[in-house]
Amino acid sequence: KAIFYYTAEERVDFRELIKLYAREFGILIEMKQIGARQEAGIIGGIGSCGRELCCSSWLTNFKTIPSGAALKQGLSPAALKMSGACGKLKCCLMYELDTYIEAQNEFPKELLNLDLARGIAKPFKTDYLKKEIWYSLEGNTSTIFNLSIQLVKEIIMQNKRGIRPEINSVAEDGKEENKM
Repeated sequence: KAIFYYTAEERVDFRELIKLYAREFGILIEMKQIGARQEAGIIGGIGSCGRELCCSSWLTNFKTIPSGAALKQGLSPAALKMSGACGKLKCCLMYELDTYIEAQNEFPKELLNLDLARGIAKPFKTDYLKKEIWYSLEGNTSTIFNLSIQLVKEIIMQNKRGIRPEINSVAEDGKEENKM
């Protein structure tokens, strides 16, 4: 018995080819159409994590990975780093998704602008695992700083009471100090 795996966008009729090969080699011939993820699993390789591809070592259930999985982790689904050996979104995005969703629950439901003594700080990036939000001052995009979600929640509460807290300025190394 010989099995030939192939990838194709649409169904391909190999009946005549199968008959020819069966007659020529005297064995049973099977042709199986597989997807890009299965092809990567058969070929194998090393992932960007440095380990053997999951699809070639242990993964057997190949599901479509929604682009929302990358978005919920604060990643761009179009980034080349998000593509696996098969050219589709990496399967590992699904393994980490629950961790990110759980971490997001600790963040304020809306990322609000913060009213600080130095001006309005606008959020532009979140790091769910480090539990930080990155801000830039309105009208001054060169002033970028990160705040812990605990500090952000405190500032939001102060803003609700009409208080505009002072946050210490840039440290010697150019990074912001996020202390009030």
